[in-house]
Amino acid sequence: MDHVCVVRNGETMSFKTMSFKTMHFKTMRFKASCIAGSRAGSLGARAINRLALIAILMIYWYSFPLRAKEETLVVTIDQARVVNVPAGTEALVVGNAAIADLTLLKQGGAMVITGKGFGETNFVALDAAGTHVAEWMIRVVGGKNALVVQRGLERQSYSCAPQCLPTAKLGNDPKYFGEVVGQVKDHNAQPTGLQ
Repeated sequence: MDHVCVVRNGETMSFKTMSFKTMHFKTMRFKASCIAGSRAGSLGARAINRLALIAILMIYWYSFPLRAKEETLVVTIDQARVVNVPAGTEALVVGNAAIADLTLLKQGGAMVITGKGFGETNFVALDAAGTHVAEWMIRVVGGKNALVVQRGLERQSYSCAPQCLPTAKLGNDPKYFGEVVGQVKDHNAQPTGLQ
């Protein structure tokens, strides 16, 4: 063999050697080195790569804010979802309150997310000192039991569970939306006697 491959600070350097003995002494000077074509060198590099991967995964796994930042919470519009928050959370700040509403529960380290409008927004959890504790993305989606009737520019929504009945949804034709909301208000006022 007449080449030695040495890896130092992420750079690979090649040296020509005259004999195996000279080559052996040159590789002993560097901690991360390999002999070109040598199986032992590639096994050592693989072991180092595996250890680095394990270290990165352990840091990721035990670092809650790093994992939380990548999570997306999916909520159905007009529905609520209870989600645990990190210990010490004292305040929640939502990016767009027209998309989601957040309520921090006083006990139990949880919050309630209510989907108010379609789209995505984020929220930030803060501790008592105002320090950033966690951050999540929130995606509000439509329900699975909906039927949408599109007539030109007019749109009407129906909730089909199991029978299809009119429902007020974002994006509906304003006239249809107003009629459905009016009916719901009239219906809710009936038992209480309020008009």
